[in-house]
Amino acid sequence: MADVLYCAALSIPFVEECMTMSEWGTFWTALGVVLAITLAIGGGAKLIFELQRLRKQSEEDASLKRTEFFLAQHRRLFDDPDLYEVLCYLDGDDEWLLNLEMWDKKRKFLTFIEEIALLVNSKKLEADVAHYMFGHYALCALNGKRFNVGIDTKEAHWWVFRDFCDSAKIFSEKTPRKMLKF
Repeated sequence: MADVLYCAALSIPFVEECMTMSEWGTFWTALGVVLAITLAIGGGAKLIFELQRLRKQSEEDASLKRTEFFLAQHRRLFDDPDLYEVLCYLDGDDEWLLNLEMWDKKRKFLTFIEEIALLVNSKKLEADVAHYMFGHYALCALNGKRFNVGIDTKEAHWWVFRDFCDSAKIFSEKTPRKMLKF
């Protein structure tokens, strides 16, 4: 018995118009595979594109959160009454810094600077930004003769603070103000 040919009602490019049933089966299977591969490649490309977009958005969100956190720390320095009171007297050697009431406030200030230093050391804050924003205050505290009265700022007790001051001093000496880029 001769194979029966079946013909397509429409003209299909690159396909003979008449084929046996098994040839038509092979044709539709191959067409299905080609379409599946095409869709898989398109889906994979879309997946890669979306993952890259999400990664970029996640990095931007993390950067924004770090910035918000940093600004909150900076605001804390001015909004906290104890820290602000110490800050007001840092630039000079005011007699008020000798007052016994200030000792706890000065310790609180030193602890604040150490918190910033720990954030820098753990790479949560950029060192250059932290030194630019808080380094001056830390150096004023370290070098202030009256600030150190009542507080033993030796390295054994406040080594994180002192380490931050050392790196802030190096930063201020080596970085021209015009070169700062954040």
